[in-house]
Formats: sequence, structure tokens, C-alpha cells
Amino acid sequence: MSLQNIFNRKTAVLLLIIFGVLLAISPAGMRKATTLSPREVASSVINKSDHVTAEDLAALIIDKDPNLLIVDLRSAEEYNQFHIEGAINIPLSQLFEEESLEMLSPDYNIVVYSNGGTHSAQAWVLLKQMGIDCYTLLGGLNYWAEAIMNPEPPDDLAADSEILQYQFRKSASGYFKNGNITIEQDTRESTPPPAPKRTFKRKKKSGDEGC
Repeated sequence: MSLQNIFNRKTAVLLLIIFGVLLAISPAGMRKATTLSPREVASSVINKSDHVTAEDLAALIIDKDPNLLIVDLRSAEEYNQFHIEGAINIPLSQLFEEESLEMLSPDYNIVVYSNGGTHSAQAWVLLKQMGIDCYTLLGGLNYWAEAIMNPEPPDDLAADSEILQYQFRKSASGYFKNGNITIEQDTRESTPPPAPKRTFKRKKKSGDEGC
């Protein structure tokens, strides 16, 4: 299944523009509301600055990035059945309660996800309107389960990039299932899996700054 099939960008752009317009008109109840124009919303989606891929997120978790905060937007029941390692559960219906917002510290690089891309896209727009920077997980938990937890090997005619991607996915799958990483090398290449494409800058904690 291709990324295009699981995350229709045209639909996402339209959805984000609609939410951006509604919130720009009525930011009532928003904490530290900001103005985010439909053009800015669409630009973020088109430039891919609104999301991280499953591979990016897996690498950040494996590297134990201290600034990473993963938020599962599904129900508590769904979260308890299965969730991404290290994720906290804040259902979308409770995301804007004061207790929930207190967890979304600006010290963190926040990644939100749901089963697919719709609810996390909604949350992204709403949080951005409040001045809270965050990213969505491209394809959501459905794609995470497919690409990271149960990766399919490429065929014999696959390009080297596909082989390297599969090697990383396979090693990441071993980490999340068994707590260890085993790199499977393809007989045609001796190159290790690629480094993550997306990295975050370390955010300063309040205690890092002098008086």
C-alpha cells in the first residue's frame, strides 16, 4: 500500500483549510490562540512540514529522543489494546481540557496520531491555532502497523533505496517486538539501514537557561 493511498493530500488540505477558517473566525476557548491562515495550513501540508513518517518516528524512539512526546488520540479502549511504544493517551475529545493541555509542554517535539490521518490532521490544526507546535504521524497507526510492525520484503527487482528501507523497517520491527535490533543485510549490498530523515532540534528546558 502506497503512502498516496493511505493519506490523500488533497483531502487533507481541504480539511485543514476548513478547520483553519473556522478557528480563525471563532477562536473562543482557545489557549493563546494564534492566527493561522488557510494558505499557511495548506503550505505546511504541501511542504510536508506538518508530519513525520513511521520510519522517522521509529528511529526517534529507538534513539530515545528525550524531547519526543507521542500522543495517541484514540479512545482509552483502543489505546489499551495496542499503541506505539512510549505514547501517552489523550483522546481527541479530551485534548483541549486544561489537564491535557498542561501535558503538551513547548519543551517537547509533539507527534500526534490516530488510526488513520483524519483525526490527527484535525488535532494538528486545532493545536496550531493555539500556538502549540506539533506533527502528525503520516498514515497513522494503520500504516505504522503495516510498515514497522509487519514489513513486507521487497521483490528481487527492488531498487537499493527500497532494500535499505526494508532493512531499517525489519530491524525496527525486531526492536519493538523483542527489544533488540537485528540488521538483515541484503546479499547485493553491505550498507546498513539509513539514518532517520527527520531530526528535531533539542529544545531548551526552563532549567537550561541562566539567570
